[in-house]
Amino acid sequence: MASLLSQWASNAQDLFAHRLRPGHMEFAMLVYQPLAYWLVAGFYDILDTLKLPLTERYKVVRRDPGRPNAITRRQVIIRVLLQQAIQIALNLVLFVVDKDMCAVGPAGPQPLAMRVSRFVLGMYIMDTWQYWIHRWVHVNTFLYKHLHSVHHTLNIPYAYGALYNSILEGFLLDTLGGVVSLYGAGLDCETSTALFVFGYIKTVLDHCNYRGPINPLHSLFPNCAAYHDVHHDVRGIKMNFSQPFFTHWDWILGTFMDPNGIHFTVEELKAQQDEKAKAQKAKKKQ
Repeated sequence: MASLLSQWASNAQDLFAHRLRPGHMEFAMLVYQPLAYWLVAGFYDILDTLKLPLTERYKVVRRDPGRPNAITRRQVIIRVLLQQAIQIALNLVLFVVDKDMCAVGPAGPQPLAMRVSRFVLGMYIMDTWQYWIHRWVHVNTFLYKHLHSVHHTLNIPYAYGALYNSILEGFLLDTLGGVVSLYGAGLDCETSTALFVFGYIKTVLDHCNYRGPINPLHSLFPNCAAYHDVHHDVRGIKMNFSQPFFTHWDWILGTFMDPNGIHFTVEELKAQQDEKAKAQKAKKKQ
C-alpha cells in the first residue's frame, strides 16, 4: 500500500509539474471539452438573444409547446459549471491513479483508418452506455424523481442547458460514460480527446433547438435537435432515449418516436414571420 501511495504521489507531482501544460494531452482532455461546450453554447445563446428573422425560422418549435421551463438560466449555468468542475477533479484523480489512462490503445503511431474505426467504435459504446443509463433513470421512479427530473425541468431545452443534470447523474452518464468509451474502444490520447469534445459539441447541438443550416449536424445524424426535443416534451418523455449520435437502440427496443409533425416547419415559421410583419406594418399605418 505504501508503494502504491508513493507511486500516486510521484504521478501527481509529474502531472501538476509537467503534464497539465498546454501541448500535453492531459491538458487537452481537461480544457478542450468545457471550452468547446461554452463556445458552441454561447454562439446559440447569442442567436436566442438576437432573435434574427433568418435564424428564428430554423428554430425547432413545437406546435404545442407545453409547460414553460421551471428553472432560471442562472441556476442552469451554476449547475453546469459545478458538474464540469467535478468532472475535471475526477479526471485529475484518474490521471494520478492511472498515469497512462488515455493511452490504452496500441503503442506507437496509428494509421488513420485504425483511428477512425476506434473513434466510431467509441461513438457506439458511448451511445450504448448512455441509452441504458438514460432509460434506467426514466423507468425507475426513485431515480427519476431524485436524479433525472432535474434535467427535465428544462421542458424547452436550450444550448447551455445540455449538461444541466443532477451531480450523480452527470457522473454516471457523462463522466463514467467517457471512461467506459475510452477503455472499451481502446482509444489513444488524441482519439479519445477528439471523441469527447465531439460528444460535448453534439450534446449542445441536440439541445440548442435549431435545425440546419444553423445547426450543421442536424441533418447528418438521425439523433438531432428535433429528435431529442420530442423527449423533453411530456408526450415523448418515455421515448427517444438514445443520445448523442445514433437512434438504433430506440428502433430495436421500441422506444422510437418520430418527430415529424410535432414541430412547425421552416416554411410555416417563415409564414408566421411574414404575417407578423404585415400586422405590425398595418398597425403603424393606423
